[in-house]
Parts: sequence; C-alpha cells; structure tokens
Amino acid sequence: MTHPQKLTASWLIIMAAIVGLYLIKDTQSTSSSEHTQTPKPHEIWVPNHAPIIGPFNAPVTLVEFIDPACEACRAMYPYVKAIMKKHPNDVRLVIRYVNFHTQSEEAIRILEAARKQNQFETVLEVLLAFQPAWAPHHKEGVDPWLFVEKTALNIEQAKQDALDPNIANIITLDMADVEAAGVKKTPSFFVNGKPLTLMHPDPLLEMIETALKEAKEPSS
Repeated sequence: MTHPQKLTASWLIIMAAIVGLYLIKDTQSTSSSEHTQTPKPHEIWVPNHAPIIGPFNAPVTLVEFIDPACEACRAMYPYVKAIMKKHPNDVRLVIRYVNFHTQSEEAIRILEAARKQNQFETVLEVLLAFQPAWAPHHKEGVDPWLFVEKTALNIEQAKQDALDPNIANIITLDMADVEAAGVKKTPSFFVNGKPLTLMHPDPLLEMIETALKEAKEPSS
C-alpha cells in the first residue's frame, strides 16, 4: 500500500509540472499574439482581401494604390509589370483600389469578379489597355464589359459576382487606407512601407532593388 505522505508529494510534483507547462504555453501564446499585432514595414496596407500578384512570401512588398480609370495608372502599369518580370521570385504586388473617378467602381467590380475566376491579372491588363474607350474624360464611355468578353472569363457568372455587396465593403476599406496613407493621386506606390516620392519607373526600380538588397543582407 502506498503511504499517504508519498502520494501527496507525488501529486504535488505532478500539479507543479502541469502549472509550469501552462505558464510556458501561456507566455509563448502571449508573445505570439503581441508579434502578430505589430506589423512589419512590408505589411502596412496589406489586408487579407487585397489582390496579390507574385509570391505571397516575397521579401519585397510593392503596394500600389490604383484607380482603374486613371490615365497615369495605365501609363505606369507596363513598367510595374516589367519590374515584376525582372524579379519574379522577390516581389509581390499588392493592389489597393482607389475610387476617384466616375467609372472606377464598375471597373473594380469587374476586377473582383475576375479574381474569383483567377483571371484578375488578365482582366486588369485588358481594362487598362482599353481605358480610353470606357473611361474617357468629360463624356460617356463604352461599357467596360465589352472589352473583357473575349477573355477566358465566364461573363455570365462574372456579372453575377460583380453584384456582390461585399465589393462595396472592399472599396470602403481600401478608401479608408487611401486616407490613412495620405494618397492624394494615383498611382501611389509603397515599397516595404516606404512611399515612392517621384513618380517614375527608374526610382521605383531603384527602391525595389535597394529593399531587396537590404532583405538579403544578414542582420547584424
């Protein structure tokens, strides 16, 4: 028969071990929670709902606040695409919508509908290519849907998806970050959280390559 004092001592040891494990787990959980609440520079303005082109875990994050109806956005996009092609494994492009023009919301709805069919990038390029026709200045444009009909997009399904009320919420969230980021014109770019101050492809590429170099350097 086990002695009562020995039994009590054994249980005390077991209980102390359990409490110790709980405290360690709780500390680790708290540390993890605190870490996730403090975004890294490249995580600024990168919400879960935003479209991403390129590797999700790329060391360099390029956030573009883009208005699909903006002429300057149309002009800069080929250079952005070239940068992505030059660094296919090192840069992720995060798209944030800006709703500055009358025709912008319809285009955003088309893009979000295309994203559900994994056709986002293709449809974005088509809309930008034909932007002068569907988003002309000071006059009524052509229906933008006409230009995406020849893509692989299932148009009937896309038109239904474009009516999703959640898209309005996405636009609202993005426009809140437009204000928070101090975006006054489009496109506006941020490289790992740092704003591009001169709107030109050369300084944008230079910022990206500098950020990439910094990311690959061993921390001291």
